[in-house]
Amino acid sequence: MHLPEETSGSRYLAFHNEHDPHQAPRGDIDMLFGASSAGRLLLRSEESVTLFDTSSRRVLGDLQAPHVKRVVWNHNGSLVALLSKHAIVLADRQLKQLCSISEPVRVKSGAWDEHGVFVYTTLNHIKYCLCNGDTGIIRTLDVPIYVMRVRGSTVYCLDRQAKTVSVGIDTTECRFKLALERRRYGEVMRMIRHSRLCGQAIIAYLQKKGYPEVALHFVEDQKTRFNLALECGNIEVAMASAHEVDSDECWHQLGVEALRQGNQQIVEMVYQRT
Repeated sequence: MHLPEETSGSRYLAFHNEHDPHQAPRGDIDMLFGASSAGRLLLRSEESVTLFDTSSRRVLGDLQAPHVKRVVWNHNGSLVALLSKHAIVLADRQLKQLCSISEPVRVKSGAWDEHGVFVYTTLNHIKYCLCNGDTGIIRTLDVPIYVMRVRGSTVYCLDRQAKTVSVGIDTTECRFKLALERRRYGEVMRMIRHSRLCGQAIIAYLQKKGYPEVALHFVEDQKTRFNLALECGNIEVAMASAHEVDSDECWHQLGVEALRQGNQQIVEMVYQRT
């Protein structure tokens, strides 16, 4: 990239051919990145990134992303990650922002896997980020590494001595969240049956995202099952758990929900018990 001196108040960028310069759409562009298709470039300024078509010389998109240091496209150019020192912005091919996350420590590197999950490294972690903004830790690191490619359960990367390193990862949690986001419920149920997903974090996540009926499959505690069943309106599961807990509070809540659903038989049974 060559930046000639300003002419008539405008700064020019010469793209490869100094005898045929293209005028930059802004005067503060200081770096170029490749885009998803031929004839397009990402132009970086201090506070934003601009999608620019070199043939029509039109701005196709503009995104607020300060101090971007690296751009990572996925395999088919439909998604892009803009990496700065302490932040990552995910966007589509038209540079429409999908999510933005901040990190307390420096972001080192990142790459897309084949499922559309962005896997990145910080000083001491390998993490993931989904396009809906969900993030999580995949594993801790003893030394910093720089991700070059992610394939299946393996991260191919370089260490600080520029030696090739492959690191095994478990992406079950992020693939589960991705399947849930894309409403692939068959895959969700298969992962519930055959994976080791469990814990309060997954249950809380499912409740937060509005999937209490899925959370039921992870819970054995009867009081928690009762609350989840009421939340998703599953009166049969709620009644079974109420029998196990057998408290006045649970029977009262069950009666209220049964009355809301118009289930007179359960309402009558609850009133008799209380």
